[in-house]
Amino acid sequence: MYKKFTDEELVELLRQGKDKAFDELYFRYRDVLVRFVYMRMKSVPVSEEIVQEVFTTIWERRKTLVIQKNFSAYIYTSVRYMTLDYIKSHTITDQYIKEVVQRSNNEYSSTSTTEASIYYEELQEAVDKATSLLPKKSKEVFILSRIKHYTNKEIAQELNVSHETVKYHIAYALKFMRSYLGEFN
Repeated sequence: MYKKFTDEELVELLRQGKDKAFDELYFRYRDVLVRFVYMRMKSVPVSEEIVQEVFTTIWERRKTLVIQKNFSAYIYTSVRYMTLDYIKSHTITDQYIKEVVQRSNNEYSSTSTTEASIYYEELQEAVDKATSLLPKKSKEVFILSRIKHYTNKEIAQELNVSHETVKYHIAYALKFMRSYLGEFN
């Protein structure tokens, strides 16, 4: 029934409390937006998460939603900004995780300061704790990927799972680590 409506009409119906109007907008834009985000993020789970977050925000603000131009421009702009926010907020934590993993494979250099050593010891403990809290399969994939430096293909062969499953578990583990290690941002 709602397929014949324009985006702007659907937004107006959404403001009036018509849940099906939201569903139509969601199904109209979801896949194309996931592909749009994937071009930048190269991760399907992350791309889906970003698009879902944008639609969640639209749903939460549905009664007060004001769109200056057309809905298409609004949704693409929202997704673009959400992607940039995601990158900005996760880059620092990813760098910390990478440094800790690298440092755990190497000895601390004699030139590192006491403060830096203490910081990295605390971070290492937090990474170890976060790793231990991961679900079994995600933990296995994370260790093989980030500590043993296996490729996704090697992990898939080792664990007898699909390449997409490996990508999912890596994305899940990194998301969990970012959340758990939030205090180190």
